[in-house]
Amino acid sequence: MSRRDEPTGPARDTTSTAVSTTTYAETGLGVLGRAPRDPGRVALVHEDRELTFGELAALGADVGEVVRRHRLERRVVGVPAERSPEFVARLLGLWGAGAVPAILGDWGRERVRGALAVTGAAAVFAPSTAPSSAPAAALELLDASGGGSVADDVSHVLFTSGTTGRPKGIVVGRAAFEAACAAFFEELPMDESDRVAFLSRPGHDPSLRELIAPWVTGATLYVPGSRTAGDARPAADWLAAHSVTVLQGSPVLLQLMAGASPRPVQSLRLVCSVGARLTAAALRATARFAPRATVVNCYGASETPQVVCVHRVPPGQGVTGEDPIPIGRPLGHATVRIVPESARNGGVSDGAGLEGRLQVESSACALGYTGGAPLLTTDQDGRRWYDTGDVVRLLPDGDLCFLRRADRQVQVNGTRVELDEIEGAASLAPGVAGAVATFVEDGAGVGTVRLTVVRSPGAAVDGEEVRAVLRDRLDPAVMPSSIEVRDEARNDSWNDEPDEDRADAWGDERSDGWDDEPGEDQAGKLWAVVDESARSVLGRSGIDPDGGFFEAGFTSMSLMRFVSEVSIRLGREISPVLVFRYPTLRAFADHLRETLDDDLT
Repeated sequence: MSRRDEPTGPARDTTSTAVSTTTYAETGLGVLGRAPRDPGRVALVHEDRELTFGELAALGADVGEVVRRHRLERRVVGVPAERSPEFVARLLGLWGAGAVPAILGDWGRERVRGALAVTGAAAVFAPSTAPSSAPAAALELLDASGGGSVADDVSHVLFTSGTTGRPKGIVVGRAAFEAACAAFFEELPMDESDRVAFLSRPGHDPSLRELIAPWVTGATLYVPGSRTAGDARPAADWLAAHSVTVLQGSPVLLQLMAGASPRPVQSLRLVCSVGARLTAAALRATARFAPRATVVNCYGASETPQVVCVHRVPPGQGVTGEDPIPIGRPLGHATVRIVPESARNGGVSDGAGLEGRLQVESSACALGYTGGAPLLTTDQDGRRWYDTGDVVRLLPDGDLCFLRRADRQVQVNGTRVELDEIEGAASLAPGVAGAVATFVEDGAGVGTVRLTVVRSPGAAVDGEEVRAVLRDRLDPAVMPSSIEVRDEARNDSWNDEPDEDRADAWGDERSDGWDDEPGEDQAGKLWAVVDESARSVLGRSGIDPDGGFFEAGFTSMSLMRFVSEVSIRLGREISPVLVFRYPTLRAFADHLRETLDDDLT
């Protein structure tokens, strides 16, 4: 159904709203070239540095000249994703010159190498933190003889999880990207008075909306420094200090900033929850943090390639939110349908209450995956669809509601991963005979991955060796919060079991009756849980129990994995905001010890 459809069924044969791509074809910039801006106006503010539209255009032109000099038109060029003006200028220059950026995350060497290989990249830029940080500098030409030119309709390549530890590239087309962005800004208008925060993780879909907002709407993009972006406490202060009006963030990040900020940010008028399931707890925290803002639950996937559905919560109404929060209705550019799971629907085939897998029609989807893996399926009428793998329900008011995943793909605090990929990467560690990754999410929507590996007979391997292999092959955001090494599986046939039973083959890993221990034994066991969880998440020992979490090397996201890991081991749900109230390991453990018999949430 499209947004303009009446909610009478899941598979209305309506035509998606067409969005012209003439401007893209003429300028090479797509939505960035739609509305020329005053070159003297400020487009971007990075810490104390202001860049006008004209200055950014000039930096992009320098990049374009390098592209033409090396004949990289219609070739793939790797671009490290960063919160920096250089990242913006590189995308501008590549798009303007007709090259295709492959946006690389903050990954280990092997994952970067794999990402460049699957795209057949002809060149790659060094990070802007390299000795020469000019956007056009530090371009390395690669031996891409197996590559070749890409089609004219390719915009960029994003990466999501693959299998066996290899990244999977998603080839995004110009038309779908243009249509999705135009529909988003039509649904959620912005103008020259808006100040848009670049707080989304660089290289993820939401960050591209932030980057292009100035060119589409005239708003100013505010880019925090890396220290601010990595810590929810200064990030919340930064939003208030710059009177930011538009913010996107994962539900976990929104909760973190709400918990870290003693005062609400009154300037915020629009807050978009992106990248993961919005829980009622996250919605309530966001509504208190941004009391004047409309909170929008945004649903989409890298394959779509941007937002497909939105659900608005007007100012003040989020404080009463209850689970599940709807994902809303499709934007005007997209047509979706629900494919029923008959065994789960009791014969229901239409109308409110229908449950099934959500599919998106091809015009709103990416072109495909690198390596030729299929993205779309064709139905009996010849229409092509992308199966999201999400099971949804059609509500009586026509909104859609996310229920669960239909596979082993999970969202780890805003970053998508297939558990198969983590297991495959772990199997590359010497001496590992098998691995099982499990995902646990608490009531606040904080998720964590736990990994158990089995040693080959006679092999000497420990968790740190496995972690080193994973660090070079996985996105840091999805590193397991704990790694346990065993000599053998508890069930010899675990590899042949269904996913639910597969995790059970390793047994229940929660602490066994820790709160029945008396006095000092209980306190000692609690401290061991907290200390071991911290060492597991950071991947090292020697953490000062009286030093601050962030001084110890934690980021906001790794702190969430730490809290989730403690919650799992204790069998209690612990609020993530406690790490800001009790900001050292000792203070955090002392608080838990004093309140174990109370509600820790």
